[in-house]
Amino acid sequence: MKRFPIGVLVTAAVLAASGTAIAVTRDTADQPDGKKTGRPPVVKSAAAQAEVYTWVHGPHVVVPPGQARSTEALCPAGQVPTGGGYNGFDAGSISIMVRTNSPTTQGWNVAGLNTSSTRSVELWSEVICAPGTLAEVGPPAPVSK
Repeated sequence: MKRFPIGVLVTAAVLAASGTAIAVTRDTADQPDGKKTGRPPVVKSAAAQAEVYTWVHGPHVVVPPGQARSTEALCPAGQVPTGGGYNGFDAGSISIMVRTNSPTTQGWNVAGLNTSSTRSVELWSEVICAPGTLAEVGPPAPVSK
């Protein structure tokens, strides 16, 4: 029996209810310790290519004790960031203070400070991208009372 996070099941239920065909797949990634860890399932639409999302993992950076580093995951050409975040790894408990976790015009940027005095931490950003272009939005309209 495969277990999926509730968010994926809700997404699958909504897409199925709307008549969109979907396929849920599970991917694995190499971890620094050589183990394989299952990633969350990716919901892929069987509809037109324009509805396909891309999950991009940014470069892994090693953050030495007491130092800060940043990493950015970039969307493929023709796609824009719709969400993102970060992940980290070390041999014990992760000792990282995330200072930046935000979108950029081309992907997702993460910056963190390793608060450990003895262990390095591996940090990387992740971004979910969708086909489209960025639109510049003007300032908000004034609020009238």
